[in-house]
Amino acid sequence: MPKTPINKTRPDWWPAKDTEICALCDIAPGAARGFTLTGEGAGDKLELIIWRDDKGAAEVLRGFVNKCPHMGLPLETFPDRFLNAMGDGLICSAHGAQFDATGACFGGPCKGAVLISVQLIVQDRDNNKHIVLRPPAPHSASA
Repeated sequence: MPKTPINKTRPDWWPAKDTEICALCDIAPGAARGFTLTGEGAGDKLELIIWRDDKGAAEVLRGFVNKCPHMGLPLETFPDRFLNAMGDGLICSAHGAQFDATGACFGGPCKGAVLISVQLIVQDRDNNKHIVLRPPAPHSASA
């Protein structure tokens, strides 16, 4: 009997509209944090990694779905432990896959695969900056 392929990284649910994640100041420069978004349905859940990457010439906010392409597991075993020792890449704690700042795996069992990136914007509100997730276009949500 043939096996049905399972997409290990594509999330089953995305918020339908812009969704505020947190205040920008809730993530220290150079740090990464995990967030779980939920919807109204029982299976409406999206696990995210937000990385405030300060290693380049300018600070960049990076967002990814928190699923390793190798096994579909979350990258971290302990909360918010996503970065390698140098703080310049993400690492999967399950099997050691390493990802660069673009989400491309350059070492480990899923070398050549990529994390699913998400679009983040920063909005000013109430004299504070907030990180907001933009949902993907309808054609890219199922890709």
